[in-house]
Amino acid sequence: MIAKVILGTMQNARKIVSVAEKIPYDVELCSGRYVVNAKSMLGVLSMPEFQTGELHIHTDNGEECDRILEKLMELELLVDANDSVCRSIYDITVFGEILIDFTWQGTNVEGQTLFAQNPGGAPANVAVAASRLGAHTAFLGKAGDDMHGAFLRAVLEKENVDTKGMVLDSRYFTTLAFVNVSETGERTFSFARKPGADTKMQKEEIDVDILDKTNIFHVGSLSLTDQPSRDTTFYAVKRARTKGSIISYDPNYRASLWESEKTAIHHMRSMIPFVDLMKISDEETVLLTGYESPEDAARALYNQGVKIVAVTLGDAGAYVYCKEGGRRVAGFTSHVADTNGAGDSFWGGFLYMMNKSGGQLENIGLIELEEYARFGNAVASLCVEGKGAIPAMPGLSQVEERLVR
Repeated sequence: MIAKVILGTMQNARKIVSVAEKIPYDVELCSGRYVVNAKSMLGVLSMPEFQTGELHIHTDNGEECDRILEKLMELELLVDANDSVCRSIYDITVFGEILIDFTWQGTNVEGQTLFAQNPGGAPANVAVAASRLGAHTAFLGKAGDDMHGAFLRAVLEKENVDTKGMVLDSRYFTTLAFVNVSETGERTFSFARKPGADTKMQKEEIDVDILDKTNIFHVGSLSLTDQPSRDTTFYAVKRARTKGSIISYDPNYRASLWESEKTAIHHMRSMIPFVDLMKISDEETVLLTGYESPEDAARALYNQGVKIVAVTLGDAGAYVYCKEGGRRVAGFTSHVADTNGAGDSFWGGFLYMMNKSGGQLENIGLIELEEYARFGNAVASLCVEGKGAIPAMPGLSQVEERLVR
């Protein structure tokens, strides 16, 4: 829930803290790019002297929302009781594939190959990465109504990712990816997706109550490989844009899922004109832009209308670009066990910081982007030290510890 409140006086600051302290959820006071813990008097008093702000209360529980709203009204803190509360507000909503990563685990004593069942799918990874950091996230997409789909839904629910928009369809099987990890942590993929349930998401199955109420809407490119999910992706992106959401895009090229590289290039590039934030890896620069260097690729994407671009550079960190130009941001030293989910964890951390800042995209410069990328680098450096993508996503306290290295 988000409640617009009146600031401006010491008395109101005390009232806000007194309400926030009794709420059994995280509560943030936001005004523009400033975000503080609303349960801290020192934090609230550190806010510039704005007349109004927003309380971001991390719950959509109806009874809790009514109780909090009633208290804010009683203390005359609401800006306008008729237009001061937005319910079911999501920080980050993702759309796309969710699947099982069967990751190679060696062989048993009989010489049989062993695979570990890990939840995966790039958009789902991003949602979990941001959720573990404290963001309110939701997943939109489809899996099979089978043992794998039930497992994936349970994982998201355990990770506090809203699953009201996750469809389980008995007509299709959950997509499976078999992942081989080399001694250096690099991955190769083999997909069982002919068709996978994630490719069969219809426009009519999108939960618009979630889609219409999200700050950042994130999509990948695997939902563009087949119909009807391709049309559904564009429908969701265009609708989210009209509702004021920031559009995030992270294309992941998996050659075996496309008819040809030419087809992949066409469809993966077709999303670019609709997005505000975009992440690519240094292995995808030529594919997405025709330029090899991160600097040239980022500039090309910016010139096509993308406001903020990030190019991940593996253990070297990331390159970020905006209206003020570009900058490389060094990574952190890691003991790599598995690179699966590294880019998704980086982007989950980056989007978490972007959402937390509360700033307008056009006002975000290189100083802020360097901070977001450094945070994302810390998240990714922790993720690659564990096995699997979702199981290895770090929490906020771990990231904060790494940032002080």
